[in-house]
Amino acid sequence: MPNPQQNHGGSDVESGDVVEDPDAGADFGHLVPAMSVGWETPPSFNLDPNTGSGGETTAEVADSGPIMFDAATVRATENTLLAQGRNVVNNYEALRAKVDAAVHSQFWAMAEPDPVISSGQYTGSQTPGSTGWSPSIEETNDNDARIIAEIGEEFARHINPAMQKALTLQSNSLELLGNFIAMINHAGQSYARVDRASRFPEPPGPVTS
Repeated sequence: MPNPQQNHGGSDVESGDVVEDPDAGADFGHLVPAMSVGWETPPSFNLDPNTGSGGETTAEVADSGPIMFDAATVRATENTLLAQGRNVVNNYEALRAKVDAAVHSQFWAMAEPDPVISSGQYTGSQTPGSTGWSPSIEETNDNDARIIAEIGEEFARHINPAMQKALTLQSNSLELLGNFIAMINHAGQSYARVDRASRFPEPPGPVTS
């Protein structure tokens, strides 16, 4: 998704203009799925492929020419991808837990302090126009903490939905990886089925010398 603050030669966004973040304060937690790997080991190539239901069928088969299928290499590659996918899913789940904890806690700044009763001190200043009053150390610290808390809350309104959307994109990539592994397995099962169904045709007639 293009950054709405980028300006590649157009005049819509002038330098110094503030562009509103449409995702500020949003909660995209419902778009962040929990993920797992369904296969401990890939299904055997000796099983018939799951072709699903519906769709068009045809008796016409394109001439593919000779087919070279190295089942051992394909299965080794599939197992490698499956192991790597399992590691990536584990890392994704660990990151998802950290993001969820940050989104639902005071992660980016301390909680805003409770208001205190003013107890300003009289300084005895004789400067013209001076009130002779200054805040106490406790009030100064309280005000600083409040400012930091407000900055943290404003930052969280922008970073939290951005992190959740990033996790959503990662989950989409992992789902594509899972689909790719499933396609590899389906290809192996499809070849094995064709191989099992292959027969030499019967002789067209009596064989004579």
